[in-house]
Formats: sequence, C-alpha cells, structure tokens
Amino acid sequence: MPRQAALVLTATAVARMIREAAAPARDVADGQCPGLTLRLTPTAATWSVRFRHDGKPLRIKLGDAGAWSLAQARSVAVDVRRHVEAGHGEPDPAWIELKRAAMAARGEEAAAVPAYMPRERAPETWTYGEARAAWREWMQREAAAGGLRDATVRNYSGVVGGPAMRALDARYISRIEAPDVAAVVEILVAEGKRSTAKDVVRVTRRFWDWLAEPAQVRRSGAKPGVMAGLKAPKLGSTKLRRHFPLVPEIAHMLAVAQHGVLSDSVGMAIELLSYTAQRRLSVVKARVDEFEPWPARPDWGLWWQGHRKIARGSPTAEEPRRGAHALPLPPHVWWRVQAYLRRTTADAVERGGERSEWMFPAGRPRRFGDPVSHLAEDTLTHAVAAMPGRRASPHDVRRAFATVLQRDHNVSAATVGMVLDHANSDLLQVVDGNGMTRRYTGDQMLELKAPALSAWTEALVAARRDVELPDSLTLKAALVAENLRQRGIRDPAAEAERRRKASAKAWAEGRTTRQRRRAQASETGASKE
Repeated sequence: MPRQAALVLTATAVARMIREAAAPARDVADGQCPGLTLRLTPTAATWSVRFRHDGKPLRIKLGDAGAWSLAQARSVAVDVRRHVEAGHGEPDPAWIELKRAAMAARGEEAAAVPAYMPRERAPETWTYGEARAAWREWMQREAAAGGLRDATVRNYSGVVGGPAMRALDARYISRIEAPDVAAVVEILVAEGKRSTAKDVVRVTRRFWDWLAEPAQVRRSGAKPGVMAGLKAPKLGSTKLRRHFPLVPEIAHMLAVAQHGVLSDSVGMAIELLSYTAQRRLSVVKARVDEFEPWPARPDWGLWWQGHRKIARGSPTAEEPRRGAHALPLPPHVWWRVQAYLRRTTADAVERGGERSEWMFPAGRPRRFGDPVSHLAEDTLTHAVAAMPGRRASPHDVRRAFATVLQRDHNVSAATVGMVLDHANSDLLQVVDGNGMTRRYTGDQMLELKAPALSAWTEALVAARRDVELPDSLTLKAALVAENLRQRGIRDPAAEAERRRKASAKAWAEGRTTRQRRRAQASETGASKE
C-alpha cells in the first residue's frame, strides 16, 4: 500500500488534490484528525476513517469528498471512532449520513440523530436469487421422480424469475415481506399485466410455503405466513371474456391452416386441433406412433393421445396403450393425417435424415446441441392470433365443439365430455354428469365418440367450402403485419435491418447454427480419427 502523507489538510489543499488526482490511487491521511483518510483516484475522491479496534484493522467509508466538507469529515470521523470504541460496532451508513446532514443544517431544523445506530449484519441465509435457484432444483428433482410435471416446473420458475421479480434477487429472504411483493404486483398492474400479477401472487405464496418448511427454513430464513396477506388483482369477469365461436369462425381458422402460407407442421397442427378439439399441449406433443388405423372401421384412424392433463395410469407391457385417450379420426381427417405423414417422411428422406418421432417437430432445438423437440404451445396460439378476421383462440375450439354438438346435433353432455377428456368441466355447455365413464371404466367408448367427431368434422368441412381467402401473397402479408403489430414492431423495415445486422454479427463471430454444426461435425470426425 502506498505510504500515506502525514500533513494537516486544508479545504484548499483537498480541492487541489481532488482536481489533480491521477493514477495510481493513493491515500492521504489528515494529520489533524487521526484516522481520517482521503482516497484519491482519477474518477473519485472518498473520505473514510481508518483505525484498529480489538486488534483488527477497520476502514469505514464516510462519503464522497465532493459532498463532504473537511470540517464535516473530521467531526464525523471522531463520532465513528467513539461509536465503535463504545462497543456498538460499525455504525450504519444511514447514521453517518444523518451526522453529516445535521452539521450541514447550520442552525436550521435538522433530523434527530440517535446516539448509536449499529450496522445491521447481513443474515447468513439465502438471498431471493439463491432461494429461487434452490426451489427450481428441488422442483426438477420432484419432476424426475414423477411428483411434478415439467410444465409446472417451467411455469413456476418463470414466474418467480420474471423480470419484475428479479429486482428482489439481492434481497435476503428474511427481509422480504408481503409489501415488497405487493409493490411488484402494483407495477405489473400499472403496466396492464394483470394476469402476470395474479400469477406472481399465486406462485409466490407456494414458493414461501416451501421456503418455510422445516427442511429448508434454516437456510432460507423465511418467516412462516409472511405472504398470507398478499392479494391478487382482479381480472374481471372470466365468463364475460369467454368466446363461443360458431362453426364458420373455426372453418376460417381451418382454411388458413390448409392454405399453405404457414409451415407444414404448424398448419397441420392447427388442422388437427380444429378437427379434434383437443388441447394445444396434447396436439403439439403428439407422436407418430400414436396414430394407427382403426380395425373396426377400415376408412377410419385412431389417435392414442399419450399426453393427458389428468394422468390416468401409465403404459405396461400387457397394456402399452394404458392411460392413453383414444380418439376416432373420421375418414377425411385420417386421410389428411396419412398424407401429412407421407409428405414429411419423404422430405426427411430427401434431406438424408429420418422422420422425427414427433408428429409436429420444431424447426430447431431450444438450445444448440439439444435434440429437436416438438412445437411449442405458444406457436399455435400466435399463429392463430395472427389470422385476419378471426377472434377465436385455439382453446375456443373446444367451446365451439361443445356448443355445436349439444345444440345442433343433440350429442349428450357425457359424450362431449369423453371427447374433450375433461375431468371437471369448465364449459358452460358440458354438464359434469359422466363420472362413471371418467372414473370407473377402462373402455375407450370409441363407438360413442365416433358419431360426435363425425358430426363435427362434417360441419367443419361443409363450412370450409364457403370460406374465401385472398391469394397467398396477400394472406401472408396480412399474417406478417398482424404478427408484427402484436409484437409491438411499428417499423418493419427497421426490424428487418436489425435482424440483418444481428445475423451478420452472429456469422462474423461464428455463432450461427450452421457454423456450430459444422464445427461439431469436424470435432467428431477428428476424434474418430
């Protein structure tokens, strides 16, 4: 450490030293006030007090020399030493600032300064950032053991790790209370993100319940029940926001999906969703081996839907389809499925590869090096939302299915519920009276489901003939424009230029997927040699 100069400082000398400060940093001690030191660097000047107490060296920062006068620094330095030597430990920075402010008041009314204000020691427990990382690891272990779904882990991790909540990362869990999270909720509500704010309240309560459990409460420092008073904002009437589209609206969605302006996988996924009224996740997670002919009806197919919202058993050697939800696919739908499989299989062979196990594979892996998985649920939502002239969402297809079949085709509520695979219905048109078929029978009730799906498909195909769409270029331009609008992009040309520059930079740095694949292939070949 550079040798300190032992001289009596003056205000003029301090100003000159600050003005002429140059690298390297140096400390200048005040000969009049023992321990008072001025730290000088080219960009900053700071007062501090240095001394030894109980055999340990201490250095306590006072403040920026630009805001402190020499007289203030000398007076507060003496008070700081008395604070420590009286056995009260290092003073809190707020106490030091109060001392300076009281001197600066010069006779005016100043805030009262307590005799002592010890610095609060940081707890030896988790910060919020450490706590959410620990929770994510625990949830991942539970998911691996079958106790949680992967989607639940992603959802909870995303909510507690959202941009608004990450502002708490450096805070200790023991010092975070309901008002702190309520402030985050208020910000989200002000930004119009009420649904996100409600998720924050819901998940944060569960997060704190886990933090307060005996297994980790000593590490987390969480106070039991601290989030009990946290309230979620109201979203308004859910029933009023529900949309019950008619067949023509779903037929319009189907027509756009079949037009060819969307990618083959996205278009066919929306088509299958429209024909079967199944959930988005069930559609995107469909596997090729789940589709097979229906022996009882030569022109029909079966979709043994593996993914279900409510688990109903797992496959066994004796029952490989155990737990699946079987759907009969009418001839027109089965023909479309077979044509899609033949087309995509031929495309894969032409590229020198094999057909993915996923019915609707994603265009690229989530991260470089990961296997290519299935389409994301939101891909379907965004594609449908960009379709011009429609209001229905993918989930609204299920409401249309229930409404049309019960109102126009006299299909029973129990049969509708079996097709929709609903444990407890949230559809106004589906009466929850099919408890026996949902809980006690292992039969798939194919002969009951087939007429319902046939009636729905015929209604869609008939309405599809009446849909008139613009030419491909016009329709694609409308889809792109709506997509940009939803993403908040007002200048498409500027966005295209930004993407071009980002691509050029990635290429120059060797970060494109193609470059990484080539490098990986070269490394693999070299290792084999």
